[in-house]
Amino acid sequence: DYYDDHTDNYLQINNQLIINHRLSDAWTLSAMGFYTYGYGFYKQYKAERSLVEYMNMGIADYGVEADMIRRKVMRNHTTGLNASVGYNSERLSLLFGGFYSFYTCPHWGELDWVDGYSTEQIAGRWYDNDVDKQDANIFVKAMWKPAKGLSISADVQYRYVDYKAWGVNDNFDWETMQMQPIDVDKQYHFLNPQVGVTYSFNDKNKLFASVAVAHKEPTRSDFTDRYMFADDQTQPSAERLLDYELGYEYASKRLALGVNLYYMRYKNQLIPTGMVNDSSDALNVNVPDSYRLGAEFTAAWNITNWLTLGGNATLSRNKILDYVDLLADSPTYGDNLGTMTIAYSPDVVASAYLDLHARGFEAVLRTQHVGKQYFTNNEVEALSLDAYTVTNLDLAYTLKTRSAKSVRFGVTIYNLLNASYCSNGYGYSYMWDGVRYDEAYYFPQAPLHALANVTVKF
Repeated sequence: DYYDDHTDNYLQINNQLIINHRLSDAWTLSAMGFYTYGYGFYKQYKAERSLVEYMNMGIADYGVEADMIRRKVMRNHTTGLNASVGYNSERLSLLFGGFYSFYTCPHWGELDWVDGYSTEQIAGRWYDNDVDKQDANIFVKAMWKPAKGLSISADVQYRYVDYKAWGVNDNFDWETMQMQPIDVDKQYHFLNPQVGVTYSFNDKNKLFASVAVAHKEPTRSDFTDRYMFADDQTQPSAERLLDYELGYEYASKRLALGVNLYYMRYKNQLIPTGMVNDSSDALNVNVPDSYRLGAEFTAAWNITNWLTLGGNATLSRNKILDYVDLLADSPTYGDNLGTMTIAYSPDVVASAYLDLHARGFEAVLRTQHVGKQYFTNNEVEALSLDAYTVTNLDLAYTLKTRSAKSVRFGVTIYNLLNASYCSNGYGYSYMWDGVRYDEAYYFPQAPLHALANVTVKF
């Protein structure tokens, strides 16, 4: 409330060169070269900060404090190439391709103002680190139709990731009296295969099944912010997913129905701990064995040409098997808590809508329900989000003019029923003088409010 310049500022410039060429009736070539430049910063007012944390000032006495305005800055460059060659015939489609990108992003901090000190005394960077990431893959995809109504798809991708980060982070270590060092040099080799089968009984009924393997490497914050909860110097691991899916779809002129069953088994899944860093980004931890099991339902009914009723729902179980709490300050540190629910994973997510559209006018009433969620992975009631239901209303009218293809006037009324709810939050537990404390922080959402817009198409 007392510092108006605490804002996020980010500029991104995207450059792309795209080539599409038909080599013959069956073969096509596509390629895209790209370069993206980004620059961003935000400033913060900090009161009574210990100046020993700001290494550029050269102050050794931790008792010296002052108010300040500090700036955190990043500048990134991304360049690469994405190319593929495709073949299409009546029964067979093939796609061969590859991708390469190089990303670099230095992060640093500067002091704009420190009470009682001159510009020369606060010059320089109080932390400085850099990141280089190379991401490359080659793949082949195939779609084969051996018989009427039957199609078989398969693809395999090899992906290589080289990730390096070095320098010092913005965290001051009071034990070493130095900034937190960053030293990451990791390479990943991933093989991601997938196979699927679809059978169409007729124009209205379709059955499909698939199995796939996928991998994901840790993010920058998974490396740099691990110190906030880990009791050792280990680094995060990549996660592996084995995904099974089975589904059915029905579609007619008036009615569309769908159901999809899935079972996702993970090794070393990176899941939220419930804690956040100084920028309110979630802190993640690996768990050796976990799964997500569920069913997804969709439905849409065209009651008339101008009225549609629809909705979707997901019912799921999201569990960690033999969860061992490895958060250093947790009251249950080192304990095997058995089967626990994965943080931020509600058992029920559902929505419904009613869409009225006629002669340029459209009104869509949408209601969403999200079930109860836990912040953390040990199912503490004090660290949870209550289930909530919220309704929005979209109103729009589109007209055509001589000077524009169309002009659309719209207004969205959010939280139409003025519900009081929190859609997110974070928290953690700790012990102090033999007493357990559960700290929970919530993000309450706005009451009824509206957003108007005008869209012009030429």
